[in-house]
Amino acid sequence: MTKTGGAPRTMSAWSTSMLLQCAAFGAVTAVIIVAMSPLTSSVALASPIAYSVIGSVSSLVPLAAARWIRAPGSLLLTALIASLLALPFTALGFLIVIALGVPALTAEFVLLAGRFYIRAREPIWYLAAGALALVLFAISLLVIDPAVMSVWVVIFTFIGRMLSVLLLAVVAVRIERALSRAGIRRRYRGRGSS
Repeated sequence: MTKTGGAPRTMSAWSTSMLLQCAAFGAVTAVIIVAMSPLTSSVALASPIAYSVIGSVSSLVPLAAARWIRAPGSLLLTALIASLLALPFTALGFLIVIALGVPALTAEFVLLAGRFYIRAREPIWYLAAGALALVLFAISLLVIDPAVMSVWVVIFTFIGRMLSVLLLAVVAVRIERALSRAGIRRRYRGRGSS
């Protein structure tokens, strides 16, 4: 199919551009994960509540990628690339793909259902971040040492996850604005983007 109109070529260029941008954001995320790995490993053993806050940092750059790229799948693709790059260097091994991928997939569903990539509405953005936090919380319940598990640990772990991810969602918005102010061009921007 050799159509000379702009659609096929534009789609191909857009896909390549999206992939490259997700790869760049993913590489930054992987560096953060690997750099923080010694700290997060020791904190996870010492305090599930503290880990719920510190461990959430791995969500920042994928959230920023979704804000900046504004294309369906950008959050998930960035998280998957990051997890595959960080996989050999973390104690989680292959589980990091699940730990980053499943929350990102959940947030993507919310963004798609809310048509965020077509018309960026802030309530949808924060609802997606909340959904991401909820899945991260559920995953953390599976790995909390039963010896320290209590109602209060569960409650404060939930609060820590939710507040930290919502704060990271705010930071992602600021990163998007800073990149825009710096004059960095984006290849794609959804209608109604702010």
